[in-house]
Amino acid sequence: MRDVVLLHGLANNEAVWSGLAGHWGPDVTVHAPRLPWHGGGIAGWRHETDSTARLAEVLDRLPRRPDLVVAHSFSSVLLLDLLGRRAAAGERLDVAGVVLVNPFYRDDADDFHWDMIAPTLDDFPRTMAESIRLRTPGRPIEDSLLTDMARRMTEWIGPYGWLRFFEAYLRTPLFPVGLITTPVLVIGGEDDRSAPVDQARRLAAALPSARCATLPDCGHFPMLQRPEWFTAAVCAFLDQLPPPAPLLAAPSRPAGDA
Repeated sequence: MRDVVLLHGLANNEAVWSGLAGHWGPDVTVHAPRLPWHGGGIAGWRHETDSTARLAEVLDRLPRRPDLVVAHSFSSVLLLDLLGRRAAAGERLDVAGVVLVNPFYRDDADDFHWDMIAPTLDDFPRTMAESIRLRTPGRPIEDSLLTDMARRMTEWIGPYGWLRFFEAYLRTPLFPVGLITTPVLVIGGEDDRSAPVDQARRLAAALPSARCATLPDCGHFPMLQRPEWFTAAVCAFLDQLPPPAPLLAAPSRPAGDA
């Protein structure tokens, strides 16, 4: 059996992956933990200043080492940050590979301009609305109600929650991506207005061992819009991964050393 861990994004929860249930192969076991920034946990997380450390704690509590970690949106930024931190410390994440889904990424800090803050902030409710709409395909929601639901979710996330996201996004040009040797699949939706697909392509190009898969006619939630394609892409990547090298124990010191 091969273990795959699925990490949802900001203000979602593990249910965002539920549409994939019938598409995994019989040899794949899936674990989707609820993360501190899930929709109902915003109040307890929004003042957190190191969400990457919280993500590391979640992964450390898993019952066994996963073969693959799949992270969406905000969580993909945190996972990339964690990979970079470990690489800079001469360590690595004990997984065979990772998949970064619709990541937010810029490779040059000068790409962040003052006049891009307002559009990014204004786009937040639209992303929330897209998530709500795609998660309720069997019962269409009127546009006015959907807009109201998205606005209320945005208000619940609040300025602190949004700043946690934006701070992580602002740090992406500073991540030491060139040191990350873990195999990575980057997935982007061609119609993603939240995290434009060019950011997925740039990230894949910057990583030493990565490739990019993009999906036409798909937005920020490919696991909801194209579940069959999504699982096929993830499983094909999983099939190509070599087993991770064993972790090296810290060298022991001779007796008498301080």
